[in-house]
Amino acid sequence: MAKSFRYLVFLVSLSLMTQAQAQTQTSAKPLSLARFLTKPKLVVVLVVDQCRSDFLTRFHKRMTENRVDGGLQYLMSKGAYYPFAKFDILQSMTCPGHATVLTGAYPNQMGIPLNEWYDTTKKTEVYCATDERSPIVGREAPASDGMSPRRLVGSTVGDELKIAGYKSKVVSVALKDRSSIMMGGHLGDLSIWIEEGRWVTSQYYVKDGKLPGWVQELNKGLSEEEGKTFRVEIPGKATGLTAATSDKRAVEVLVDKKKAFATEYGVKVTTEAAIKALDSMKLGQGEHPDILAVSYSSHDMMGHAKGLQSAEMEHLTVYEDASIGELLKAIDKKVGLRNVVFAMTADHGVAPPVELAKNLGLEAGTFGKAFAAEAEAHLVRKFGKAKKGDYILKIRSFNFYLNPEVMTEKKIAREKLENELKNFIAAPKANGEIGREGIASVFSRSDYEAGKLPAGRFERQIKNTYVVGKSGEVVMIPKPFWVIESGYATHITGYEYDRTVPLMLAGERIKPGVYANSAEVIDLAPTLSFILGLIAPSGSDGRVLHEALAP
Repeated sequence: MAKSFRYLVFLVSLSLMTQAQAQTQTSAKPLSLARFLTKPKLVVVLVVDQCRSDFLTRFHKRMTENRVDGGLQYLMSKGAYYPFAKFDILQSMTCPGHATVLTGAYPNQMGIPLNEWYDTTKKTEVYCATDERSPIVGREAPASDGMSPRRLVGSTVGDELKIAGYKSKVVSVALKDRSSIMMGGHLGDLSIWIEEGRWVTSQYYVKDGKLPGWVQELNKGLSEEEGKTFRVEIPGKATGLTAATSDKRAVEVLVDKKKAFATEYGVKVTTEAAIKALDSMKLGQGEHPDILAVSYSSHDMMGHAKGLQSAEMEHLTVYEDASIGELLKAIDKKVGLRNVVFAMTADHGVAPPVELAKNLGLEAGTFGKAFAAEAEAHLVRKFGKAKKGDYILKIRSFNFYLNPEVMTEKKIAREKLENELKNFIAAPKANGEIGREGIASVFSRSDYEAGKLPAGRFERQIKNTYVVGKSGEVVMIPKPFWVIESGYATHITGYEYDRTVPLMLAGERIKPGVYANSAEVIDLAPTLSFILGLIAPSGSDGRVLHEALAP
């Protein structure tokens, strides 16, 4: 009897678990056909560069203090808010992050694993958006280099609109070229970014080699502001969880061609450009749905310089809330919020500065140039000095690129050289502790091709991130809070602080609320595609966030 009772309890528990899983996998109420077939006039995608999730939760009281019309507040309170969405990648950075947002794909599908990588055959660095066939348009002094999305593999949501035959317009705006270009996709109508204090584009978008008139007007305004000061007030100290006190200090920012864009001034001009694009290109006012993608790069620039606990970062986030609110007002006036679907996320988070981590008692540190020199010296001792150059051609973002000419000269199989370098990196320290200081794991291209990868999270993230020919022959994985010696704060890993970002959707088609459901940034593109009645982008691996869709 007792055995039968336990079996009955097991069956009931299994049934309840199955029902719970089914409820999480289907919407509470299915959408009506009329709702599904009604498309928004405009999709607005907002990316705040380096906005780790807790910026919005920590600074929310400041954002709501004395203001009810902030853009981030609107999305958080009126939309579906996933506070802790994830990137499931090994290395978090700007170009791969922005490429993921509207492809719904990780680097293994969309082909952008890093901001820049090294071509060992041509012995040259490769920037993710460079394209000599598409010269820059709008520079004061012409140059031979160019930019385009040609290195991006597969389609974006905007591309799918065009492929389906819609006469949609796709426009992207950001201070950073790679951010704007990756969001715009292959078939975008225009992507613009800032170079030397001017908005520019490339001949990929403007075949006649001329900036659109409205972009020229923006540049005229920037020229008139250059040399003037832009006044901001920031709290005397970071307030974190509480409202700011009256202890403030005024800062006069000199408007120049570079440094000013890393402040609130950069946020201001980004919003102005987005509003100008909305108006001049009549986005959301045609027969078919349009896309406006905007990335706020200043957040990342300031974050690298000041760190996540700084008063400057707190104030910048509050300023972004107000500035995005101005953008929403302009959209409401031109298109009507009821005709728009908004999405907001970030391209990556950020680690605490190493000194801050150490002061808090965490194990943290940096890898400097000495480590690279030690690795090269070890290979020389093992195989002898080569006439064709160094064994290690370049180290970029923990990726070690090996010299194929030296391998040929020394008659060393690639796998053998990879293993020697890998074993050196992972070698025990003098005291017998396993692994060098600051190193969690290391793998090689041969390991990747043979499927012999570190277990658990690392294995999954490597498979999502590694791209043969662009990723290094050997890749080092640091321990938490260990970074490459660089600026004040950085992001380069797959740990939670680097990969956890907010994700929000808002509009009449969205069911408001704070969602604890698991969500990844790759879910955004298929969700927007579903709302638009499109097939998801070619490499998309995400799911439709069905629980956030209004019936």
